[in-house]
Amino acid sequence: MNQQQRNVLHNCGLFSGIEPAQVDAMLGCLSARQEHYSKNTVVWNIGDTLHACALVLSGTLRAESVNASGEHLLMANHRAGALVGDVLMATPGSKSPVYVVASEDSELLFLPFHRIMNGCAECCGWHTKLRENLVSEIAMKFWAQRQRTLYLSAKSLRQRIAMRLFDEYKRTGSLTFSLGGTREDLADFLGANRSALSREIARMKEEGILDYYKDTFRILSLEKLTKDVG
Repeated sequence: MNQQQRNVLHNCGLFSGIEPAQVDAMLGCLSARQEHYSKNTVVWNIGDTLHACALVLSGTLRAESVNASGEHLLMANHRAGALVGDVLMATPGSKSPVYVVASEDSELLFLPFHRIMNGCAECCGWHTKLRENLVSEIAMKFWAQRQRTLYLSAKSLRQRIAMRLFDEYKRTGSLTFSLGGTREDLADFLGANRSALSREIARMKEEGILDYYKDTFRILSLEKLTKDVG
């Protein structure tokens, strides 16, 4: 594990509030296993049962589902720092509804569920914090997925965009904020075609509703935006 990957490890949500030296010490008792996946290598398949989650140390993973006609659909991209498979490993007997594939050469750190949940004499206090962090990660994903369901139920792409931006405004309390990720990530999250999303955002800019640069947005007219929220 190089220093950049170690920094990702120390700063990820699963180890939040745990000192870097303690994180390093915990890897042994957690039976953590680092593995390299070359580009386009399958990490796990649809139907697989997981007993460990994967922390992305470097690279990118993509989750894909398959529709009735056999077409692969991108569900999510997971970049460095993301915890993948945590919800699934914590659900006994559940099988993966998606393929997870390395979009580029990637380094993953696998953390077995039973080792996270079982304490140890050496660092049981830190294990308690680790378990709390895991519950927080799963809870945040639940609420994020619930919110995404509300976006996808919107009548139009514009309404989905407006809802997403308005929610971020409420969360940050600022008219200027970064959504993080790429335009493609936002399109995937809102269930939209990237080109269609870019066209709609450009129209909203022309109408004086917002301005943007890469992943940073600035709401120019909160009144106009809230009208689109509905």
